[in-house]
Amino acid sequence: MAQKAWILRYGELGLKSRVVRRQFQRALSNNLDRISKNAKVPLIKDRIKTMEVVTSDSSNEVTENLLCHLLGVVIIDRSEIIADCIDPVTVSKEILERDTLRGKPRTFGVRTRRVGARGEYTSQEYSGEIGAAMCELDETLSVDLTNPDIWVRLVLEIDCVWHMSKRIEGAGGLPPGVQGDVLCKITDEDTLLSSFLIMRRGSRLIPVEGSDEKLLDILRRWDPFIGRTTREWTRERIQRDRYPWGVVGLSIDEGEQLIVRAEGRKTTPLSTLEPLCGWTDEEKISLKKHILEPSLYPCVPDIEAWVS
Repeated sequence: MAQKAWILRYGELGLKSRVVRRQFQRALSNNLDRISKNAKVPLIKDRIKTMEVVTSDSSNEVTENLLCHLLGVVIIDRSEIIADCIDPVTVSKEILERDTLRGKPRTFGVRTRRVGARGEYTSQEYSGEIGAAMCELDETLSVDLTNPDIWVRLVLEIDCVWHMSKRIEGAGGLPPGVQGDVLCKITDEDTLLSSFLIMRRGSRLIPVEGSDEKLLDILRRWDPFIGRTTREWTRERIQRDRYPWGVVGLSIDEGEQLIVRAEGRKTTPLSTLEPLCGWTDEEKISLKKHILEPSLYPCVPDIEAWVS
């Protein structure tokens, strides 16, 4: 039986320096562990060289819904090992057996990513071999590398081939907790949406008294560590709590009353954060749908223009 797995792909997280990237990946991994534990969905984390891989015995629907709550991941590729060899004809037969449109005229393209030590093929050479073999095995196929009906996505290892059968849009953003803490008072839909946008940019939400617990439970599906103050290292290698740097749903004066600042410690003054400024009602509705059911309603395209 083919191994069922999901390959997680990062966006801007992958552009960070090596030290910062490791810190962000650690935060993402911790969030994934806790989210899966809270949802009672067992996951096993692995790697294909530089790519993060998750396997699970749960259904595709349950697993993908959980992974769509993982901030910092832009693409989730449902994948499986379709061949324990790299012979292009064998691999092409396996791909065509899984093609629900087989026998109908259609266009296709092949994209291959080679990982590990260089073997018999480069990525481009292997894509060409697979394309030629598929056309020979199915005469209804034709190649289109610009806008094909089907993209065949493969990961080529030295002794096996992964087939990425379905591409799912992830939540994007950054893992919560990597960009400091923000005080929030979540009492209505607007403060819920605003807090989510701030969380999506990597901030840890610290709810204050008076926040609606039902609304907080919605956000805890995305960040199970809500309310836990993040830590930082000093130059003397001493770890200490971070001070919040912003407020959502309350004033700066209200926020300052909740912070005990150490004398002589350099700090950043609080800022009022209003990420929904300028949003239309339709955009807010789309964002709310995404927050509640991210696997059904991907992150609306306009979000990148507003908060990235």
